[in-house]
Amino acid sequence: MILSIMGIVLVQAYWVKTAWENKEEEFSLAVQQSMQNAAKEIQERELSDYIQAYARLLDSVGTPDESNFTDVFLFLDEDDTSNLSTFYAYGILREDYNLNPSYQDPKLGEVSNIQDYKGVRTTTILNKNIFNRENTLSSSIQKIKSIDRVNLFDQAKYRNAFLELSSSLPIHKRLNTMELSLLLQREFEDKNIVTPYEFGIYGDGLVTKIKSKNYRELLEGTQYMTPIFLDQNGQGQYDLIVSFPEKNEFVFSSIIGIGGLTFLLTLFIVLVSSTALYQIIQQKKISEIKTDFINNMSHEFKTPIATINLAVDSIMNPKTLTAPERIKQYLKMIREENTRMLTQVENVLRISQLEKSRTPISREPIHLHPLIEEAVHHISLIVSNKGGKVETNLMADNDLFDGNESHFTNVIINILDNAIKYSDSPPKIEISTINKNGTINVKIKDEGIGMDKMTQKMIFQKFYREQSGDIHNIKGHGLGLSYVKRIVDLHYGRIHLESKKGVGTTFSISLNNSKSIV
Repeated sequence: MILSIMGIVLVQAYWVKTAWENKEEEFSLAVQQSMQNAAKEIQERELSDYIQAYARLLDSVGTPDESNFTDVFLFLDEDDTSNLSTFYAYGILREDYNLNPSYQDPKLGEVSNIQDYKGVRTTTILNKNIFNRENTLSSSIQKIKSIDRVNLFDQAKYRNAFLELSSSLPIHKRLNTMELSLLLQREFEDKNIVTPYEFGIYGDGLVTKIKSKNYRELLEGTQYMTPIFLDQNGQGQYDLIVSFPEKNEFVFSSIIGIGGLTFLLTLFIVLVSSTALYQIIQQKKISEIKTDFINNMSHEFKTPIATINLAVDSIMNPKTLTAPERIKQYLKMIREENTRMLTQVENVLRISQLEKSRTPISREPIHLHPLIEEAVHHISLIVSNKGGKVETNLMADNDLFDGNESHFTNVIINILDNAIKYSDSPPKIEISTINKNGTINVKIKDEGIGMDKMTQKMIFQKFYREQSGDIHNIKGHGLGLSYVKRIVDLHYGRIHLESKKGVGTTFSISLNNSKSIV
């Protein structure tokens, strides 16, 4: 189960990492495409401005000073079925203009002469039967000849000339910050890139005047670069750099939905599996404790049963039948052992009834000090036989509380019984009471073997008993302190334990004083 959980977590972590990398790659690709589109559009706009200025200059100078055809292309298509022939002629006409110095354009600067290219096309359909090449061709050219200006934008010769002209100008005369900002914004919005960014144009490694308001050379965030204003060889004169300070947040936001759901489902699986593992471990511990309880219970019953069997066998002996005193002794032994087993069974049943009962135990105003004195009297003989002593310091002025006399007497007896059993030396027990903030506090302190931290956490659980090797070295069923905790809870009290290994243990019980007067 643990390996499966680890596998699921690792797979989900790998998926999230892969999704993050894919989104980053997608973001970078979209940014590069947007920047390249903006750079291309800026350069095409610049070339278009030059070409339009050149065209306006041509339109304004009038008739060319000289013109001639640089190239002529002739094509003939014959159709034998109709005796018709189609004649195509195409020529490129170059026109030279000598300009007066007064002709100037802000874009083109000072120009002394210019050239213009036009395409001349003729189409003639001839009848082979009446073919007169010279007359037909002459009349046809006058009728269907057309002249078109060659598209300068597609002319590499003009393009290169304009690139050379524009490269000599500073960047701030070729581009302004507003134009670049609007183009980048439009391109980024088309790619759904909605996150803050800053931009700047670099030339020879230095930032130019074309930059966004908050752009700094040491700006935080991922930076992207693309060349702008390419020359004839495709080399960029300048570099456009765009920085995204919140790139990680933007990429993260794009996967937060499915990533968050994945995380929650994985966390749910981990929690459920951890709970299942915890329950399995707890059930295993409970099973071990119950097995210990059954073994100990069998041991506790085995001794009195064996004793009773021996007594019965002795009574049935013919020699014993003639000795009434010995019969009485054996019968007394049988009664004591029977009472002992009955007490043990009652203890188990009492705990079971308390747990299954849905109604609280009956309570009435009673005095605590008499209960403590009765409990001390109950175990006094055992303590004296072991050479120990019990000291009482009952200082509480008000010992009245709402309780059940029988159950609470058993609580005190159980704690005292534990103090006697878990003491290597003659038991020394001190019982004290005190009033505090409307409560009566009882402290039962011993100088026994004490408990470690782990035992203190488990001591109030059913069937748990602190052992020192053999599970039968301490008599009991592990129900005493579980019963104590249950009774104190039913009295709406609090029980606290302080213990140190080899020093001793102190049980503190706090109960609310009764408002009734007895």
